[in-house]
Amino acid sequence: MITRREELNRICKEVIARIKPKEAERRAIKSVIAYIVTNLNRKASEMGITATAIPVGSTARDTWVSGDADIDIFIMFPADMSEEYLKEEGLALAKSVCDRYEERYASHPYIHAYFHDAGTEHEADLVPCFSVKSASMLKSAVDRTPFHNQYIMQRLHGLEDEVLLLKQYMKCLSIYGSEQRRKGFSGYLCELLILNYGSFAELLSNASRWRYGERIDIEGHGKYRGADPLIVIDPVDPNRNVAAAVSRNSFCKLIDAARDFLALPDQKFFMPREAESMTQAEFLKLVKERGTEFVTVMFDAPDVVEDVLFPQLRKAEASVRNLIERNEFRVYRSDVTVESGKAMLVFELLVWQLPRIKKHIGPPVTSEAHSEHFKSKHSPPFFIEDGRYVVEVARKHTDVVSLLKHELNSCSLGKDVSKSVENGYEVLKTEEIRGGLGYFFSAYFGVHV
Repeated sequence: MITRREELNRICKEVIARIKPKEAERRAIKSVIAYIVTNLNRKASEMGITATAIPVGSTARDTWVSGDADIDIFIMFPADMSEEYLKEEGLALAKSVCDRYEERYASHPYIHAYFHDAGTEHEADLVPCFSVKSASMLKSAVDRTPFHNQYIMQRLHGLEDEVLLLKQYMKCLSIYGSEQRRKGFSGYLCELLILNYGSFAELLSNASRWRYGERIDIEGHGKYRGADPLIVIDPVDPNRNVAAAVSRNSFCKLIDAARDFLALPDQKFFMPREAESMTQAEFLKLVKERGTEFVTVMFDAPDVVEDVLFPQLRKAEASVRNLIERNEFRVYRSDVTVESGKAMLVFELLVWQLPRIKKHIGPPVTSEAHSEHFKSKHSPPFFIEDGRYVVEVARKHTDVVSLLKHELNSCSLGKDVSKSVENGYEVLKTEEIRGGLGYFFSAYFGVHV
């Protein structure tokens, strides 16, 4: 009889055979990397710029899943150069070697470059950084990355396939990636988890028993004392938690899925579950069955990178939700999304309409001065309830749509979101929501192919 561990090993071998880049793909990616690095270093010499390009990330470490190669090239400048020089010369150098590019901004500007090779277009991020002596001497946040690259490349030998398994597993759970939109596990974090536990199976075995505040410190030098769900001390920086971006939900999704997979190993855990676009008819039918109402606030998505945009959208979501609930409507769930250039705050409501009147509670009847002031300020009839004066007043807004159309600008929306909202926004009810949100709502309702 095949044991559960044997079945798990069989499944993992089959998955590796499917997701590991074949030799032709590996050669093509390595060739592009070599081309970019060579051209950058040659151009730097021609332009009289003291800088050296190096490959970093998963494509440098052979830990990318087939078909999903992210090429990252860091352009390292002497640490004694100014930030202004790094920005100007680094971006100029990066732009000089690519066929076309987009200038982007994370902790500082970088170039998202496009290269054409034998009819195929390749993309790469070209990131200027400082060549500091140690991670304790950072001049910018990205200066730490070359140290990550060196640390992993010196230790991961033979464990690359285990990393691939973990990355594919995370992707299928929608918890791979540390960006603000997802708040999951970065590639570097996946590599550290495999280094710590030795294999994908051992990681899952341990993760199934994780508790909040789980702490992993490979080098035993951690000084970080935060209260995150998962703490993985950066081997090159004892003051940093590599898992700081992992949300409570992502942490718990991994624990839950680890238990399920170990109990019944199956290939389905490594198969992407793509949501189908939901038609308006399907959406309306589901909402009718739930007995709720959806209201969305839609506006042009600000032209900023997602790691800047999504924290602002979450801030706006919380502020608008607070406005809704302060006005005695009830929110069941809320979320945010960006689709086809439009940003949306989505609210599912249990109570979305209220009567015209509401109670306004006054002072205790026994407080004579306050009572007289209250009665002079409001029109009768008054009544007494639990020893206090009460008067009926008219609501300013009896439905959520009216509230959001008139009061949205009173909310704290974030700098870029606020500017976009000022340029115009729509408030849409269930029956008015069409297109663009199909995939979002499929995932929201848990509908997959």
